[in-house]
Amino acid sequence: MNFQRQKIMIEIQDNSLHFSFPGILSEIESLVETYHTNVLPVFLAEERRRVFVDLLRKKGALNSSDDYKKTVARWLCKLSHDDISKEVKKHAMMIAVGKRPGSINIQFQRTLRIPDDGKTYDLPPGLGEFPLRHVDDYANRVPQSWLEHGGVMMPMYQAEALWLYFNGSYPFALKIAAGKMNAITGEGWQDGLNRSPQDYVVTPNQPWLDGFSVGDGVIRQFVAMPLGSGYSVEEQITGKAEFGGIQIQAFPMKAKYYFESVIRAKLPKRLADVLYQLMPPLHSRVLCSPMKQPQDMGLGGGGLMHQEIYEDPHESDVWDIDQTSRCFIHLCDAVMWRQITGENPPQKPFTAKTYTNAGLPWFTHYRSDLNVLKGSKKLAGIKSVNTLLVEKEGTGLDGNDSVEVSSVIDCGPKQ
Repeated sequence: MNFQRQKIMIEIQDNSLHFSFPGILSEIESLVETYHTNVLPVFLAEERRRVFVDLLRKKGALNSSDDYKKTVARWLCKLSHDDISKEVKKHAMMIAVGKRPGSINIQFQRTLRIPDDGKTYDLPPGLGEFPLRHVDDYANRVPQSWLEHGGVMMPMYQAEALWLYFNGSYPFALKIAAGKMNAITGEGWQDGLNRSPQDYVVTPNQPWLDGFSVGDGVIRQFVAMPLGSGYSVEEQITGKAEFGGIQIQAFPMKAKYYFESVIRAKLPKRLADVLYQLMPPLHSRVLCSPMKQPQDMGLGGGGLMHQEIYEDPHESDVWDIDQTSRCFIHLCDAVMWRQITGENPPQKPFTAKTYTNAGLPWFTHYRSDLNVLKGSKKLAGIKSVNTLLVEKEGTGLDGNDSVEVSSVIDCGPKQ
């Protein structure tokens, strides 16, 4: 089942939430057509002898045998204008659309719940994706409020943690909220994109988000708790248990800006750039009873973690505000998952202590080339699930033992 709005699609692909904007792809294809029309006469006018030398240089074949050079020369002479036109267009299209412009996959990764002990931890691993299902496919088994919001659902155990992985090379501005409370600013849901303060993340610069932004380079981990129990950030800020779940809105970069700033520099400048791969061969972050009414889940705050939220490096007019799409992700109590779907939920994840004692690694990710947003003062004041549990029941979360991390892998880009 696909959700369509202005030809925008949201679908589940291999347990990822896939946003695709066909209009972006069509615009880029049209821009490639214009490029092809403009550059083809220039390529066809190139002197074939010069192309021959360029081809041998690109192939590293300048010192090859005379027989091979003759083979290349005969092959090049046989290429018609139509052959060259097809290859120029094909080559440009592969560069422009090969990485699916206008689309992004969002994975909801199971992970360790880091200890809430006052320490700030590095990034825990991914333990596999949460399964996703369309709520409309289970219309007679889910609450009416879920059907009204539409979207997808996934199972989570009480006090289980997750992180969001943004997989795609095309730039997007993504608004992320829990219970319609913005995970970056702590403000209620607002339309559009706001830069003062910035209420969204920018991909692919921001590869993932693990929690609520509570300080400079520090987040408080996303942890699931039953809605209505007072633990969610939504309830702490608004005093109401109204929405729960996760909300994501995607704004793609405008096709023309992407073409001019990213694609154009990669397009072929000379005919040899297109033909050299066709030449004759030269022989010589670990993404490791009666039916009961399903209970809504919300996201509360877990332990503290090092994670930078990066400032938008682009001008505000690069984002396509008129071409956007939003999805509601309902969090289903894992024990109810089987009754709704007929499928077993994932096994409970192991604790941070068990993982660390096994000698398995944690991760870091830093970028010195991007500015980092300051944490939200509003979110800095939220209480963690563990703190609230101690206040309410006098005891904290199970599996909250502190750990000493000795193995940390830097998975940031090489500067």
